[in-house]
Amino acid sequence: MGWKTILYEEIGPVARITLNRPETHNVQNARLILELDEAAEKADRDPNIRAIILCGAGKSFSSGHDLSPIPGDELQQDYRERHRRSVEDRLGVEDEYYLNKCLAIRNLKTPTIAAIKGNVVLGGIMLACMCDLIIAAEDTRLWNPSIRHCGSGGEVMVLPFEIGFRKTKEYLWTGDLIPLEEAERLGMINRIVPNDRLEAEALKLAERIALMPPVSVALTKRAMNKAQDFMGMAMAFEYQYVWHQMAHATRESADWNAEASKHSREKGFKGWLEFRDGPFDEQAKKKY
Repeated sequence: MGWKTILYEEIGPVARITLNRPETHNVQNARLILELDEAAEKADRDPNIRAIILCGAGKSFSSGHDLSPIPGDELQQDYRERHRRSVEDRLGVEDEYYLNKCLAIRNLKTPTIAAIKGNVVLGGIMLACMCDLIIAAEDTRLWNPSIRHCGSGGEVMVLPFEIGFRKTKEYLWTGDLIPLEEAERLGMINRIVPNDRLEAEALKLAERIALMPPVSVALTKRAMNKAQDFMGMAMAFEYQYVWHQMAHATRESADWNAEASKHSREKGFKGWLEFRDGPFDEQAKKKY
């Protein structure tokens, strides 16, 4: 298909889709999001594919969304300009790239398995949680620090439905890592495997699912997704998405970003991270 940021391979009845920007820890730029959507749709339309694995090349599954410029990439440039132009333009571009593309993966008829490792941050968590099952390598770092930089938990608020509302408040309001064992205990991930077994264990599970009658599997998935929606998930996603746009537009956010930009100009992205996370690192050293 000529994709630049996605690898696609068929292993018998299993399609494996790999996010292929390892040099950036697979941050999701406009091109990757669109190509992933195309690859997932291709696998879902293929009657010979009974399960889909989603994974990341290199050290990480995905460390979030990419708003940085990419020289020569007109798609990314258009995406960035629309994202920064106005509240309504930001609403449109995030609806197109984040909300709708995530929900398209959730609603595939083919069972999906996210094989995650390394950094799984913000948009990486959103993407992984759109899959039906999640297998995590032991080195996986689950992290949603969005409120630290005046966000609201992401465009698609998945965590309450993954780990419960009280735990979601704890991890969003502190911006701390979600311990992997805690994520497994709460049902966010299905199993933890050794780092060197992630690929094999994901394929083993996918091939086992592929032995099941595919129509029955698809109907069961559809029924369970619909049950979640009847319980309020779809409405909660939509409501949170609107308030996420409000968080972007607040004076608090504008003031925070203005100050963060000073640190970025001085020390680059490292300076931005130090400004965001430094106070939390210092507080963690405090004795109580």
